[in-house]
Amino acid sequence: MRIQSVEPESLAEQAGLRSGDRLMKINGARVRDSLDYQYWSCDSDLALDVLRADGKREQVHIDKAPDEDLGLNLIEPPYQACANKCIFCFIHQLPKGLRKSLYFQDEDVRLSFLFGNYVTLAFASDAYIERIIVQRLSPIYVSVHTTDPALRRMMLGTEKAKDILPIIQRLAEGGILIETQVVLCPEINDGPALRRTVDDLARFFPAVESISIVPVGLTDHRQGLHPLNPVTPEYARRMIDIVEGWQAELRAQLGKALVYLSDEWYLMSGTPLPPPEAYDEFPQIENGVGMVRRFMEEMGRQTRRLPRSLPERRRITLVTGVLAQDLIRDALVAPLNRVANLDAQLVVVENDFFGHGITVSGLLVGRDIVRALQERDVGSTVYLPPNCVNDDGLFLDGMTLDTISTAVGAPVSLFPERVREALNTVTSDEENHSE
Repeated sequence: MRIQSVEPESLAEQAGLRSGDRLMKINGARVRDSLDYQYWSCDSDLALDVLRADGKREQVHIDKAPDEDLGLNLIEPPYQACANKCIFCFIHQLPKGLRKSLYFQDEDVRLSFLFGNYVTLAFASDAYIERIIVQRLSPIYVSVHTTDPALRRMMLGTEKAKDILPIIQRLAEGGILIETQVVLCPEINDGPALRRTVDDLARFFPAVESISIVPVGLTDHRQGLHPLNPVTPEYARRMIDIVEGWQAELRAQLGKALVYLSDEWYLMSGTPLPPPEAYDEFPQIENGVGMVRRFMEEMGRQTRRLPRSLPERRRITLVTGVLAQDLIRDALVAPLNRVANLDAQLVVVENDFFGHGITVSGLLVGRDIVRALQERDVGSTVYLPPNCVNDDGLFLDGMTLDTISTAVGAPVSLFPERVREALNTVTSDEENHSE
């Protein structure tokens, strides 16, 4: 790995390492990326194999405390791309004109371990799996979809995909926790195939800590792709009944449900969400499994502490996607409107960009939000779902909060984690406007 910079007065600087040098090995182990560097640099006695910027190879010795940092900032190599051609891949359904990074299909264990991205391990070598075990990259998130080898190869779009169960077994024997995912495509990997998948994965409990089942998402941009049926409300209700039966069986056998449906199943079918205890320790909340339930619990605690009234009349606008509109209206908008002098309106945004079959707020684009808000009295502040922008504040179509604010003629913010903060922001905005 190439050294980008060296921290002043650090161990690395004292040892003579410089920007532009390459860190090749630590104690004989190859350094391919930041995970290798962090793992192998934990030892106290280090022998660094360094390729200098002028082409000379040197070995540098450093003695350090186990938790002491070397002070190197390394340039992370590109992430591993996915070689599958999954019949349901959402990236293949993206229209043109989005941020370039959104078209990258990753299949990198670094992103799985660090951020919870799912990997299929369809082409994972023995060395790749061994690295996960040796470096204790646990938990790891694996897209299984089905344990039927032939069906999985068809769904992944490649005849060369490896069977997943031997890989799961090896990871389990190596002490790695595995969170698994099934993207369910009606009439393809449901029915007996899904039951087989759940049964096969349950054999590896507790190493397989969870199985999440999420509905396939279909945009209006599937021209030339494998034909797929959408998940309908009736289908979702049937799936909830089936999985609840499996959960009861597994809870009796294993002491936990193990298999969980993502929140979309309940929201699209109008079925009440399970209670918090049904999600056990919420092992896949970032995959939308129990996120809504936790949100409702938190909003319930917060809205009970809202003030009785505001000192002056205020009007705010909250934005959401189609799927969560009833939830947001009941859990958040209604309590806000019980505060005297506060008028909170909810604007539900249809997804024209991807198609009306995409209903989650996380896939709302800026231009659809602007379309829904223009020609409205949005009041003093507009609040958007936090999950519709990335860490850089960009929407999927590249718009920003500022551009939306200019278009709608009012301050636009992401709704804060604390409801009281929103009311404070409203008051602050009014005061700033009056000045």
